[in-house]
Amino acid sequence: MVDGTVTWFDPQRGIGVIALEDGTEVAVSGSQIDGGGNQVLRPHDKVAFVLEDGPVGPHAVGVWTP
Repeated sequence: MVDGTVTWFDPQRGIGVIALEDGTEVAVSGSQIDGGGNQVLRPHDKVAFVLEDGPVGPHAVGVWTP
């Protein structure tokens, strides 16, 4: 698991960005948020996730707020 902080998230589009501790930013999709139906993140939320490489770069999967 990797820890990060939500930089921004657009709930209408269901996409956002998470910043890692080293400043690297990764994409996040609302469909990857674990939380019993709550698929919205807010700026400054602390999250944990699995980091995967995709065709357009790294992205977060299995995102949850500890």
